[in-house]
Amino acid sequence: MKQALRYFFKFLLILISPAVVYLVMALIGSLIPVNSNPGSKNEKIDIYLYKQDMHTDILLPVKSEIIKWDWIFKPEHSLSNPQNSEFIGFGWGDLNFYRNTPQWEDLKLDVAFKALFLRSQSALHTRFYQKIPVSENLVKISVSEDQYKKLTEYILETVNAENKGEIQPISGLHYYQDDAFYLAETSFHLFKTCNTWTNSALKASGLKACLWTPFPQGIFFQYRN
Repeated sequence: MKQALRYFFKFLLILISPAVVYLVMALIGSLIPVNSNPGSKNEKIDIYLYKQDMHTDILLPVKSEIIKWDWIFKPEHSLSNPQNSEFIGFGWGDLNFYRNTPQWEDLKLDVAFKALFLRSQSALHTRFYQKIPVSENLVKISVSEDQYKKLTEYILETVNAENKGEIQPISGLHYYQDDAFYLAETSFHLFKTCNTWTNSALKASGLKACLWTPFPQGIFFQYRN
C-alpha cells in the first residue's frame, strides 16, 4: 500500500510540475519590467489597455495624423457598419478558440488544448467604440508619435497588411455588431498568448511592459505600480 501511494505521489508530482514551472515563469516574467522609464516630452496620443476576463485589448484612436484605421479595418466589415467611432480595439488570439469560445463560460477542454499545444491559425479581433468604455479594467497611456508609429507597425505586421491588398474580414465571425476578425500571422501557443501579443506590442513600441507574461495581470501590474 505504501509503495502504491509512493508511485501515486510521484505520478502526481510529474503531472503538476510543468504547470507549476509555467506559473513561476509567468510570475517572474511579469515582475521584471521592460522599458521601465519610457517617458517623453512629446506624448501627444492617448491609448488604452482594456482587460476583459483573461484577455487584454489595445484601444487606439480611429483617426490620427499617423494612421486612419478605418481605411484598413473598415466599419463595413462589421455587422452594423458603425460611423464616427472614436476608438478601435485590437486583440489577437487563436482562430479556433475565437470561433468556439465567444464567452469564457463556453470554454471547452479540447479547444483550449488545441490552442495551447497544437500549431493553428491565429486571428486579429477588432472592435469599434463610439467612446471609451467605463471600466475599472482600463488603463490610459499617453504616448509619443514615434511610439505610436511603432505600435501601428506592430499591428499591421500581425496581419501582414503592408504586403497585401485590401484586408478582408473572416466571413461570418462576429462577437458583436461592431466587430470583425482578420487572419493573422504566427500561431498561438502556450508561450505566446493573447496577452503575450499585447505585451509584445508595448515592448516593440518602447512602452512599459513585462519581460514576458501570458496573463493580463502582469501587464496591468506594470501600469498600476
